[in-house]
Amino acid sequence: MFNESQQRYLVSRLRSIDEMLSEAVERLAPSDSGQVFRAVDADATPAQRKVLADHLAQVRFALRRFMLARQLRDERRPTGGLWSLQTTLAFAQVAAEELRPKYWSGYGEVDPESAAAAERLAAELVTLLHRMQDSIARGAMGGLAERIERLSSTREEIALLKELERIISHHGLLELRAPLEALVERAASPRFEIAVFGRVSAGKSSLLNWWLGTALLPTGITPVTAVPTRIVHGNAARVRIERTGAAPVEVPVEDLAAYISEQGNPANVKRVLRVLIEAPALRLEGGIRLVDTPGLGSLATVGAAQTLEYLPQCDLGVLLIEAGAPVAPDDLDVARALLDGGSDLVIALSKADRLSSEELEEALAYVKGQFEARLSIPCTVRPVSTVSGHEALAEAWFAETFAPRLASHTERAAEALRRKIAVLRESVVAVLDARLGPPHAGSSAEASSSAKAPPVADSSMRLHDRIAQVRSDFERARSELLDFKIRLPRFNVRVVESAARELAGCWMEGDRTAERTRDRVAAAIAGCADEVGHAVMSRLDELWDSVMRIVEDSAPHFERGAMDAESARREAEREIARPRGRPVFDTAAVLRNPLRWASPQWLPRWSRVLLAIARARLRRTVLPALTTQLGVYGDALHHWAVDCLDQLGRRFDAAVAARESAERFSAERPLTAEAARAARRDLERLQQWPADAA
Repeated sequence: MFNESQQRYLVSRLRSIDEMLSEAVERLAPSDSGQVFRAVDADATPAQRKVLADHLAQVRFALRRFMLARQLRDERRPTGGLWSLQTTLAFAQVAAEELRPKYWSGYGEVDPESAAAAERLAAELVTLLHRMQDSIARGAMGGLAERIERLSSTREEIALLKELERIISHHGLLELRAPLEALVERAASPRFEIAVFGRVSAGKSSLLNWWLGTALLPTGITPVTAVPTRIVHGNAARVRIERTGAAPVEVPVEDLAAYISEQGNPANVKRVLRVLIEAPALRLEGGIRLVDTPGLGSLATVGAAQTLEYLPQCDLGVLLIEAGAPVAPDDLDVARALLDGGSDLVIALSKADRLSSEELEEALAYVKGQFEARLSIPCTVRPVSTVSGHEALAEAWFAETFAPRLASHTERAAEALRRKIAVLRESVVAVLDARLGPPHAGSSAEASSSAKAPPVADSSMRLHDRIAQVRSDFERARSELLDFKIRLPRFNVRVVESAARELAGCWMEGDRTAERTRDRVAAAIAGCADEVGHAVMSRLDELWDSVMRIVEDSAPHFERGAMDAESARREAEREIARPRGRPVFDTAAVLRNPLRWASPQWLPRWSRVLLAIARARLRRTVLPALTTQLGVYGDALHHWAVDCLDQLGRRFDAAVAARESAERFSAERPLTAEAARAARRDLERLQQWPADAA
């Protein structure tokens, strides 16, 4: 018997022999894997391979017999194949990144066109490697087959989805996975998103609790700024919290206030990014998703432009105006932004129970007149109350306002889903047709030569280069976002300097009103601190514009023919929504500590002296909170922007999937006879699929 050290040594040597010989013999067989680089030529004849495989079996038998006789065991646990692949993918991503010209500039000058081509290749490879990682994370085929099985079997389009999933999986049409994923997600989660807006005292929480049928949201407290809360239907009440630098957690419903209230989470020190609430509410059935937004008063300090950028992408915006309160500029700005973004708008007069019939009529007429005069469109304003004895107002409002919209939205969504599935079917047909090639392909050497991909047209090549360039822009944006996040907390000195100049300017002008001075300083802080936010938003808008141009040029003729160009453009903009909902910098949290706003009376009004005093005051009272809030804002902004990039990237991949798949298959070797027969059977099956089922 061998001692422990000897056993480990022997086992490692025996394992090495087995692995080396197995790999060498496997390389002798011709491979159809399409490997670009091959280190070993498969030059052994079939007879030689058979004999050598038998010899390898003898070697393995000898190894196994020795280990059994000497009671040797391999204590090493096998490495998970998927984990091994993930590790390899990480190294492959590093290698792909090093294809960028900046890493090999020492090898000589590179002309700009060649450098741009290398950049595009690096970005394309990184994108493809990310797709492989996502596929591993989602499981085999992403669980698509199982997810489709869970869909309603009574819907006629589900059978076609199942068939498309089978064909895409069987024939390896990986590029078409993205549009298939999007369709399955849409079919599984039809949604009608309603965002509720209103000032802090407008009664949003009470209305939402009535909507849910239970006092789920805390009332009577100031919400945390810039923490969006989404409410969806679920079998039981659940609260999911997403925070920066931590995994999402589920918390008891009674602990919700500890994350979304100013008392429980002052200045958002817990770095909450978003909140998702599931509730078993009847009024959420049918795909309704509620979005609770911060009170407009809590966003007022950041200015109208940033407030409008915060608005989420929604199907319907509900704007609450408190009965008896004047229409504020924030209310009008939100209404304009919703309408400009293509969302429907509903205006409701909350707390209507507080007014008499005559007062209520006057208030409704006033609000209606204000919005119609400022927006230049007809508006309907309805009274709402959730107070006991007046719920009939809310019930009537819901039945008259939302039920018809939800029904029509459901019909439009179902029709759009059927059209998109039909487009995917046409894409699969086109790709299979391109994969099969001409009918005579493979019949002879000349036919095989003629079956090669024809020269790519200049316009097609230009589109291919533009697609590659957009992917390169995506990767560059990710790098820029990380740089923004790192640099933002260091921006504090510049923000303090901007605020100090504004404060000194107020003193120079003799402004004696502390509230006005505070508002001007808050605006200066918000404007300076949010420069990075504007830069990020501009970068995402540029990417969105680039993606939309590619989508329009790549849209299948089948889809274009179904509607006019303007309708196709509107549908594309709804399918690939412009990034919205940017986090807002919380200026109120920065100015939480008391500050002496009055000008020093014992000094002459010399600008340099006043600026130095203002700078010293702000550094002493504002700088610590400012540094903290810049970190919170940077985390939230980075998380939101990366999420937007991921969503935009998936939509982009889905839009160009058919073109890329056809290009890849037209360049590959001809199919084997068996694979060609299977592809032809599936092609004919899709071509003969009933039109009404698509």
